Amino acid sequence: MGFWTDADMIRKLIQSDRDKIQRILTDTKHFNDDEIKVAIELIDVYLNDAKQSDYIIYVYGSDDTNETAGYICYGKRPLTDWTYDLYWIAVDPNIHGKGIGSRLVKHMEEDLAAHGGKIILIETSGKPEYENERKFYTKNGYNVQTIIKDFYRSGDDLYVYRKYL
Repeated sequence: MGFWTDADMIRKLIQSDRDKIQRILTDTKHFNDDEIKVAIELIDVYLNDAKQSDYIIYVYGSDDTNETAGYICYGKRPLTDWTYDLYWIAVDPNIHGKGIGSRLVKHMEEDLAAHGGKIILIETSGKPEYENERKFYTKNGYNVQTIIKDFYRSGDDLYVYRKYL
């Protein structure tokens, strides 16, 4: 195993990452087919439209092979001056707990701060199986801004987290 820095391991998404990310999204067992379809649609927009500016996508390569181990997708919220949304973040479930997700979030925050971003919003489900994700956002300094009951469907609340940079 070589000596890597986060800068060496975090890079912009390329075409060969697409299928691995789709596998990661499936393997997490947290996203339904429609959610995975939307995530892949954003990846395809990013990969196939060089002029698009709605989505910023980075991947994290594993230490040994630089194979895609996780990814993060974020973008500017329309009609705002400095507010951004974290749309998607996923890490290969076989390597959870190694800090990859937190490194991706830190990279996003540093990138946005360097480009004038001041607020990051994250929307997620209130379902019990999303408890680890909600703890992850809190651990990374995000606070619950609001909860909208029964937003997605009956018994599935929307949690909106925010962080000021």
